[in-house]
Amino acid sequence: MTLKVIQKVSSNGRIVIPKEWREKLLIDDTCLVELELNEDKVILIRRKVHPLEIEDNLFEGVSPFTEEELEKAKGSIFPLNFNNNKK
Repeated sequence: MTLKVIQKVSSNGRIVIPKEWREKLLIDDTCLVELELNEDKVILIRRKVHPLEIEDNLFEGVSPFTEEELEKAKGSIFPLNFNNNKK
């Protein structure tokens, strides 16, 4: 089933992703999203997932890093400072 919504574009080009969709996709104000414009004028929006994020629950309940260690590891692997690009 395809969900559709009509949103108004603001004067500075912003649109709102409906709250229900953000919750379903685990998107909040700390997330990055990737926009893709196809040749047929379709825009795809995906939640950008950092490679160090574990999504398959392989280590559920086990934290191999503290939050501080994880942020340090992300910074050392991705010198563009992933965290500063979140906003």
